[in-house]
Order: sequence, then structure tokens, then C-alpha cells
Amino acid sequence: MLFNKKALFAASSLLASVLAQEATAPEDSAVVKLTGESFKSSVEASDLVLAEFFAPWCGHCKKLAPEYVKAAQILRDEHNITLAQIDCDDNNNKELCMEQGIQGYPTLKVFKNGESSPDAGKSYDGQRSAEAIVEYMIKQSLPAVLTIEDTAELDELLTNTTSPVIVNYGIEKVAKNMLSIADSLSEMYTFVSVPGSKEQKIALYLPSGKDEPVIFDGKIDEVVEDKLILEEWLKVEALPYFGEIDGSIFQFYVQSELPMAYWFYVTEDQLEDYKEYFTDLGKQYRGKMNFVSIDAKQFGRHATNLNLKEQFPLFAIHNLTANMKYALPQMEDEEYAKLTEAPVIEKSEITQLITDFMDHKAQPIIQSEEIPEVQETNVFKLVGKTHDDIVFDNKKDVLVKYYAPWCGHCKRLAPIYEELADILAADKDAADKITIAEIDDTVNDVMGVEIPGYPTIVFYPAGKDAEPVLFESARTVEAFLDFIKANSGNKIDGPSIYDAYKKDLKAKQKAKREAERDADDDDDEDDFDHDEL
Repeated sequence: MLFNKKALFAASSLLASVLAQEATAPEDSAVVKLTGESFKSSVEASDLVLAEFFAPWCGHCKKLAPEYVKAAQILRDEHNITLAQIDCDDNNNKELCMEQGIQGYPTLKVFKNGESSPDAGKSYDGQRSAEAIVEYMIKQSLPAVLTIEDTAELDELLTNTTSPVIVNYGIEKVAKNMLSIADSLSEMYTFVSVPGSKEQKIALYLPSGKDEPVIFDGKIDEVVEDKLILEEWLKVEALPYFGEIDGSIFQFYVQSELPMAYWFYVTEDQLEDYKEYFTDLGKQYRGKMNFVSIDAKQFGRHATNLNLKEQFPLFAIHNLTANMKYALPQMEDEEYAKLTEAPVIEKSEITQLITDFMDHKAQPIIQSEEIPEVQETNVFKLVGKTHDDIVFDNKKDVLVKYYAPWCGHCKRLAPIYEELADILAADKDAADKITIAEIDDTVNDVMGVEIPGYPTIVFYPAGKDAEPVLFESARTVEAFLDFIKANSGNKIDGPSIYDAYKKDLKAKQKAKREAERDADDDDDEDDFDHDEL
């Protein structure tokens, strides 16, 4: 932000070029090595620390190492900011890494104001480049809203910034709300106050520096009353009409909560031929849909996330809030393989799809496994094609586990969930009134259900106007049954059913033991009858 990128990074480029591809920073670097013993005292003695929790064998850690060393030198020399490393593979540090909740490598956490607790550490999820780390950490060291009086200083900031900058030119009555917004959005935007200005406006400058600033044209008095007005304006206007997207700015688009229209291209001609067209669409649908280009050579696999084949160029729309995907029809694999040149997508077809989407006439692309011919256990297997029909059956209570096959928590829950299904299936009355179901969320699209993590468990009570209920209790059979009793539209008494189930199971086990004992007695008699001298 407030630095000359070219000068600072040139000074450290030589160091980065000679570093071996090792995860551990060299002893003579600016990276501070911390241990389980020194971590707490070192962090608590510092105003700002970025700590990398790593393992020497980790490939991603090795890739990060030269960038991290370069950033450490710049931040130490120019801004007195500490970058540290903790080797989680070292037995002396494993307890610390567990306390900090480290689940993968590298994990980067920011600690401010001398606080070293796990909750105080804020995860760094930005780009793993020296430039991005330096800019992020400088931001962390500055006030949420920068006060700038000097025009030259403001010009320097606008020239060098890589994030959108929002400037309050002398409107004192919005300063409080500006500070509140900055506290929550400062990682993505830079906030500046120019208190001495007579311009009396709020302006947004995009990182490209090519366009004139976007001026807030709403009513200032309304912003004073409701900060969300300015916040929502910022989330939309900070995005270009048609811009290139990658992982570093994807969060900006997610924050806007608008549908995203993707143009996947392979050649520069495919981008240039459509750039003016998509820019015009971006202006036409400003505040309703975002338009982005994406380099299919680098990010082509993202097409599969949109339920599409990697056939480029292609156009697709993703409704982020509903997680619904739309696209033009694609070719059969055999037909596409025979092509000698890339297919041409007519702009008129793209326009029609956008119009149909806006009019709620477009049909989404649903990813789904095939419907099982037989349900093999008492846990009902849902797929994308059957999900809504089952969970929105007004006559039955339905408990659904949304899971991923690779999820460790899901694997641990599986036998408990199966036992729950067996208990309720054993009760004839309950079996007709409740379904215990699961769905693999990684290969089945489910509309309108927010899945914050795996497993997510949602209860859909019977009844026409019943609202879904998120299960957030302990993952035990007893907790599930108590939860069902409390929320069942069919008045299913889970604990009573469980008591009866255990009683019946105990009786069956007793009968089995007696039968086995009788069988043993018969075998003994047979042996006696046939004994010979």
C-alpha cells in the first residue's frame, strides 16, 4: 500500500533467487524461529506477528519459503513487522501446534496487540506471494481508516495499491459508519479519510488506476442512518464491469452476492473478441450480475464445478446464493474430439441465456448420482434427483446428513447415524413417519440448502409450513433422539423408542444365549450317548 513496490522487491529478489527449495527459512534470514517454549513470550512482546506453522517435508511450505523470506526482509527492514516460523514436525512444538488448531500446512496466522491465544490468531488466506503478504501485513499494522492530508501521499497510495480504495473527502458525519465498515472489510479494501477536503464526496478508486473514480451518488443522510447502504454500494461498485478472475479476488465477487457470469477463454483472441460485448453487458446489468473472464489454460477445471465439460470457450452463469448453474448446451465428447478448431459461441445465444436467467426461465444444470435401485440400509440414500421429493414430503419427518466421502468427521459419525436409523426402523409406527437419510454433497447438487461444512445435518419436520432445523448438538444417538422428539412434526418420541429398542435387544440377546446354551447341552448328551469302551 504505502510503499514503492518496484524498489522494495528489487532489493530482495537476489536473496530469493539463491534460496534452496527448503521449507525452513535460512538462519541468516529475517524470519524468526519460534518454539513451543518461546512462542507465547515472543508474540506477547510484539504488536504484530505473522506466524507460519509448517512441516519441513510439506511441498506447499517449500514453495512458499522463498516468498516468505523475501516478505520477512521487507517487513522487518521497512516496517518493523515480524514474520515467524514454527516447525510443527518438531516434538517440542507439537503441543503448541495442536493448541493453535493447526490442521494442515502451511497455516499462517496473524497475532496482534500481544495476544497469543488460538482465538486471537487470525488466519491469513491470501495469495502466497511476497507482494501480497507484505501488503496484507502493512494493512494490519495501520488504522482501519487512514487519515491523509497530503495530496502527494494520497496519489502515491492510489498508484501503488492492489486493492480498491474508498476515500471520504471531508464528510465528517459519515466518519463513524466508515470506521465501522472498515473494521469488517479492511482486508479487501483500503479506507481513507481526507478530513480537510472541501470536495465533500465519497469516491471509490479501482486498482487498475485506468478509470475515473466511482462517486457515491446516494443520499449521505441515509448513509449516516444505515451503514449497509454504503457497504452494499461498495461491494458492487468495487468490481469491474468485466474483469479477469482468479483465486485472489474471488472473495470480492462472493461478497457481492450477485450471480456470476463466466467467460472461459483459451486464446487472447477469444478474450479480445468478446471483451467489449461483455463490458457492455456488465454496464447493462450493473448490480444484478457480475461478468468475469477466466483463463481456461490455468483454471479450466473450474468448469467441472459448474457441472460442465471442459469444452472451451464456454459461457456459464453461477447463482452463488442458490448454488445453481446455467449454461448453453455442450457437445457430446466424441463430437468435440473431432473438432479441428475451437467452436464459436454466438453472442446472441449468450444474450438469450442471460435474458432467460433474469426472467427465471432458464433451466439449471443439476449434478446427480443415479437413483439407487435398492436401498441397502436403513439410512436412505438421497441423490440430487430425489432430494427435494423426499425432504419436502409433508407427511414425514426427514433427517438429512450432508456429507463428503473424504471427511473424517463424517466417517466417525457413520456408525452412530446407522444405529439411529436402525432404532427408528425397528419401531413400526415410527418407521412410517420418519426417514433418516444422507446425501453425498460432493457429487449431488442441492438447491437452497447452505452447507457451511461437513457433515451438515438438517431436520425437515412434517407439516405444510414447517421450517428446516439445523442439528447442532452432540453427535450421539441419545442427542439425535432428543432432538427429533423436540422438533418432530409427527410427535415421534425418540427416547421412548430407544428404551423399547434396548429392552427388546436385551431380550433377544438373552434368548440367543439360552438357545446357544441349550445347543451346547444337546451336543454334550449326544457325545455321552455315543461314548464307546
